[in-house]
Amino acid sequence: MNFIKEIPAMRWKEGKYEEVMEKTVQDENIVFHIDDLPPRKFSTYPEDLDDFAVGYCLGDGLVESVDDIESIEIDGKNVLVKTKLSHKPHMEIESESDILGYQSVMSDSAGGWRSELKNIQPIGSDLTVKASDIIENMKRLTAKASIWQETGSVHVAQLVYEDQFITREDVSRHVAVDKVIGAAAKAGFDLSRSYVCYSGRMPADMLIKIVRVGIPILVSNAAPAGSGYEIAKKGNITMIGFVRDNRFNLYNAYERIELDK
Repeated sequence: MNFIKEIPAMRWKEGKYEEVMEKTVQDENIVFHIDDLPPRKFSTYPEDLDDFAVGYCLGDGLVESVDDIESIEIDGKNVLVKTKLSHKPHMEIESESDILGYQSVMSDSAGGWRSELKNIQPIGSDLTVKASDIIENMKRLTAKASIWQETGSVHVAQLVYEDQFITREDVSRHVAVDKVIGAAAKAGFDLSRSYVCYSGRMPADMLIKIVRVGIPILVSNAAPAGSGYEIAKKGNITMIGFVRDNRFNLYNAYERIELDK
């Protein structure tokens, strides 16, 4: 199914304007049903949903490996996930407002990230990457982002493992990263020898996801948040931001980047 559509717009440039048709993506609300947990709703570009499900379960700490997932069934806008761990809800859910409340309680982006600090273990990966490769792979990220090139309406994520690349796009930067993590886990990539490049800020909830799955390096064209830096320090994550043209800023665990090459 094609999820790209055209919408009318008024384009202004240097005092002149014209009516045009612009392309955008048709995002959809999809709902995860994971074991007996309350449903979780996401706005997403509804492709690669099986990758999203795997990556989400790993990044949210619901499973430890892809082998813990017994089945994933996609039924329209519902994604049904069964795991070997048979998760049960921690609170009674009686209405849709309770579902939204449950998601807020469970979401790191809702302000609960500080509670995760005590559970974070430093990543010991000795992966090293050339500075020049960081620049080239961020260029590759945008070159492979076909939906972004056509619409500008999505975020892009790329997972790099040795000489292999996985690229996914979504309206949510978190979902785009979940998708590449899920696809890499399904392919059997060693996440401790991999790194992720993506578009978007680097807040605590993104860094927590990266720490949970054991990825040692996170690269972005945007800025780190202070909360993200705290998680990076605790988790020994190499965080790289503001990758633009032939420059970047390096935050924490500098030893993983070969700066002279």
